[in-house]
Amino acid sequence: MSQPEDECVVELRKLDESILSLIGQRDATARLLTTLPSRVGQGLTENAWRSWELAAVILLRQGRAHEGAALFWGLYENMLEAQQRSSSRVHKGMPLVRLSDTFLSLGFPLHAKRYMMLTLVEDALRENGVVSPETTGTYFRLVWGYGMSHDELAHYARDANQKALADASLAVFPEALLQDMDQRWQTELPAAAESLHFRINKYYARHLLSLLGDAQGTTLERLAEYCMSCLPGCRVRRRVRSVATDYDLVCAVEGPGLDFRSELGSYFVCECKDWSGAADFTTVAKFCRVLDSTKARFGILFSKNGLSEPGHRERLKVFHDRGIVIVVLDLTDLQSVAAGGNLVTLLREKYEEVRLDLHR
Repeated sequence: MSQPEDECVVELRKLDESILSLIGQRDATARLLTTLPSRVGQGLTENAWRSWELAAVILLRQGRAHEGAALFWGLYENMLEAQQRSSSRVHKGMPLVRLSDTFLSLGFPLHAKRYMMLTLVEDALRENGVVSPETTGTYFRLVWGYGMSHDELAHYARDANQKALADASLAVFPEALLQDMDQRWQTELPAAAESLHFRINKYYARHLLSLLGDAQGTTLERLAEYCMSCLPGCRVRRRVRSVATDYDLVCAVEGPGLDFRSELGSYFVCECKDWSGAADFTTVAKFCRVLDSTKARFGILFSKNGLSEPGHRERLKVFHDRGIVIVVLDLTDLQSVAAGGNLVTLLREKYEEVRLDLHR
């Protein structure tokens, strides 16, 4: 007896049979990511987005999880583009929850939880601060699957909605709202398989890049925090104050130490300088004292215009004298990350540049 045809295949054939024909190709993902955006067009076409979703689900059911994830990510970015065109928020819960499920199937527990929280934010905005157990898939995934209590989920839903009402510019990016919420939901450790996987919302990153140059320098701090928080196993706190020092970012490294990050220590500090000129000798010397006071072996200096030559010499001297590595990320580096570059790889290269005194 023949097996019944997959219901997703049946539905996709009705919606757009030409899309179905592409799925059988070996380079299906590349073809679909070229073809599907033109199907959506300039409007907010739910049927086209449904075709996109179905194509990704079919790939998942064929055991092609990475390709399915690439399609769901492409769908998320298409919705972000639609937001820009329409100047109004588009509900993006569907690709986010699909990405969460896909990451879970790949054995990426930390990514899966993060994208589930982004889905919660989207659903909370649509439902005015409530995530219903009856009308969303968010509730049972977080409560049944991740052990989050009902009260915790309700708290995060209210908090997301209140923050969106307080600043409408944040509402278009769930990452922006999640960034301002507490981190007690982060109860998972990264798996070894996901430790090199890095993905950010390039639209949000570019939005922050466009706002650099504010008098207080808070935008660079926010961008740095967002980028670092997307590193698997990096827990980040912004604007932390001690008795003697204000820290721009404090980072805690969690999870298996299988690569260069095992040498960074459990905690390190980041400093942000959104200046019109390069950070100099004095900046490096002061940052070194901050790292010394926290017993940190590593620090990141986010400097929009990089480091002066005296600053570079002082940084090398700091490593030779104290064994402290200071990595510098400038505007070009941040633009590279916002365009899709892997921050893990970039940090490794920058770390080796100082540790091994490699040519810049």
